Amino acid sequence: MKKFLYIAAMGLLLASCTEDFKDWAEPQSNPQAEVITFGTGSVTPADVIDFAEVTGDRVKVCNITAPATTDTTYHPEYTIYLNGEPFVLGLDGTMDADELSNYVVSLFGKAPELRVLLARVMCVMSNGVTATTIMSEPFDVNVIPAPIEVPDLWYLVGSCIGDGSWGNDPANVGTALIPMYAEAEDYTILNYVGFFPAGQGFKIIHNPGNWDEQWGQGADGYVKNDGGSGNIEVPADGYYVITYDMNAETLSVEPYDGLVGVYGMITMPGGYQDWDVSGNAMTPMSTVVENHDWIMKDVTYDNTELKFANGTWAVNWGATTFPVGVGTQGGPNIPVEAGTYTVVFNDIMGRYYFIMQ
Repeated sequence: MKKFLYIAAMGLLLASCTEDFKDWAEPQSNPQAEVITFGTGSVTPADVIDFAEVTGDRVKVCNITAPATTDTTYHPEYTIYLNGEPFVLGLDGTMDADELSNYVVSLFGKAPELRVLLARVMCVMSNGVTATTIMSEPFDVNVIPAPIEVPDLWYLVGSCIGDGSWGNDPANVGTALIPMYAEAEDYTILNYVGFFPAGQGFKIIHNPGNWDEQWGQGADGYVKNDGGSGNIEVPADGYYVITYDMNAETLSVEPYDGLVGVYGMITMPGGYQDWDVSGNAMTPMSTVVENHDWIMKDVTYDNTELKFANGTWAVNWGATTFPVGVGTQGGPNIPVEAGTYTVVFNDIMGRYYFIMQ
């Protein structure tokens, strides 16, 4: 159904454009101004905007038929209001794609779900001396944020993490820096489970070599990007699950009550090495506390399948998703695409991530 623009019959002084245009059925006018006739214009919603398919710098949010005018010196300029916030709108009904994407994410987060914005279009017809303002009826703009194509890595670092050195350089990944693990169905949720001793602190950082983006302990809870924050500590020795929700920007550290096995080795048997279950051993990441994280750097595969195992087939993890997933005991073979990777694995959660090099 078309959303028709109101047709104004009077020119407005440019100064009047700052007035309240909520009642677009009765636009303000200057009775002394020359009468200018505007023909019918319209606004109709565009199709659903799926940012997974958007490739250009601009995106179509509505279709516009500009009001015609008997005075050809008048030209339209458009502003679109999304949930009350103004954005510049092109004559072709497009707006800056990054502006729209960032605005939707700021309201709803990064999850690739259908989001609905209430929209109105304001048209200012002006000849540089006088102007009239026309508001459309409300309509919906439907947007789906783009899915995160690869997990956004965040790392634990601290006196009880890895080798306990607090080293945060890129070369420290796998020794002093241990990555968190994304959920296969939602890359915006990161988890980690491990053993934490009381009284030993840690933080979570985004970019190795940089402390600017981090989670620490504040006076009233966990805080992000506060340079004065303290180290996070647990109240008692034990296993804890850390969850970072990047949509809600929340961090939680809670006791973990699942079963935990302790393994002396983890291997990656697969079709690429004839399923030798005792070969291709990974390197443990933690040396100052009980280890549950494993890494293999710079390993190259052709298209293949593999599993994680504890050196025998008695305990093995498999799944169907790549490059991240949750392996289950005796699960299916993990499909691996050709490439060179750093592979990380947590043996409590069964979580893995093949990080493309």
